Amino acid sequence: MARSTRRAFLGQLGAAAVVMPGLGSFPRGANVSLAFATGQDSVSGATYDLLIAGGRVIDPAQGLSAVRDVAILHGRIARIDENIPAAQARQVFDATHKIVTPGLIDLHSHVYEHGTPLGVSSDLVGIQSGVTTIVDAGTTGASMFPGFRRFVIDGARTRIHALLNISTAGCCTDEIYLDPRLINTRAVLRIIDAHRDLILGLKVRVRGRHDDLAHDLSVMKTAREIADQTGVPIMMHWSTDPDLLAILKAGDILTHPFNPPSENSSNVFGSQLAQADDVLPQIRELEDRGIFTDGQLATTHHQWEVSEKATRQGWFPDAISTDVARYPDRTPASVLLPMSQFLHLGLSLEGVIERVTTNPAKMLNYPERVGSLEPGSSADLALLELEEGIFTFGDSTRPEAQTRELRQQFVNVATVKGGVFVKGGIPT
Repeated sequence: MARSTRRAFLGQLGAAAVVMPGLGSFPRGANVSLAFATGQDSVSGATYDLLIAGGRVIDPAQGLSAVRDVAILHGRIARIDENIPAAQARQVFDATHKIVTPGLIDLHSHVYEHGTPLGVSSDLVGIQSGVTTIVDAGTTGASMFPGFRRFVIDGARTRIHALLNISTAGCCTDEIYLDPRLINTRAVLRIIDAHRDLILGLKVRVRGRHDDLAHDLSVMKTAREIADQTGVPIMMHWSTDPDLLAILKAGDILTHPFNPPSENSSNVFGSQLAQADDVLPQIRELEDRGIFTDGQLATTHHQWEVSEKATRQGWFPDAISTDVARYPDRTPASVLLPMSQFLHLGLSLEGVIERVTTNPAKMLNYPERVGSLEPGSSADLALLELEEGIFTFGDSTRPEAQTRELRQQFVNVATVKGGVFVKGGIPT
């Protein structure tokens, strides 16, 4: 799918077909039948391999939020409709009172497990959590990427793509500030060319300090040249500096909007310790420029006071991702955790799902169709529930985290990838 600008793709999204605020009641909405040509199995008489029946299907790419059945054939979505006869499928999964979405996309993770201290298990935060596509955001540079591919990507059940770190050293040791020789244009171009099927962009980890501006501008200009030559976008760590933001073009991505104020970071309200009352004008202008934003909550690059202040002003990022999120017991968390927290901050259910399916699917040029249940696309699905209770989660404020109590959290019931259950499934 071709990558599109923020303004272009947001303008294409229609209102949800049927918006239902609660999960307790699922009235059948207006008839919506989406299908592609199917054939009947000559032996069993079944038209479909698998039927996901009676769930609340949310696919913002199609403007759909309603109770529907999803039929799968030969690893692809065959049909979305009401009351598809169970007899037409070899297997039927009862999804009543479940939320059925496209396989989730985590646009920003670090999954070089055992290769770097930061890396987590791709399948733990991936298919075990309803996430069928992960983008590793710059863990590896040109020197490390071949090992990452061989030892993690090629053997993972979760689909993994990557943003290549502009520094050959990779993440995360202030790598663009260590030695100018680590910004090696020839090495970056060589690795991108050799791994076009997996590398979808560049990652540049600026610190966001004014004292670093001259150095950051030099590195970003190099990244811009490489990005333009190879046709991939740049994901840059958050900055509010107009000169740095001017280097970004439509389709590029700015990440970490809710950083705690510090001498070494920026957020939507300012840089370092200078914080404005409102989201800064240059951040608001990103939408008009076609530049995307990628936001994390949980325990990485997040302060509750910052995220609450921004979302009260109606500002939400285009994508929801993890970076390296942790549960209170310090185990790695999937994108389900920040999804739950954005729901707590007032984002609608459809808005949450949009930011882990439709939006990240449009932000990078994936070689396959992801993030939608459009008939003909790969049959990647997440089956979710909203668990009720009291759930306390902290942020990354130091020395003491700020905490908030949530009343709901997303739970993954089952995951389908390529038409096959890779978690959960039909009891035998």
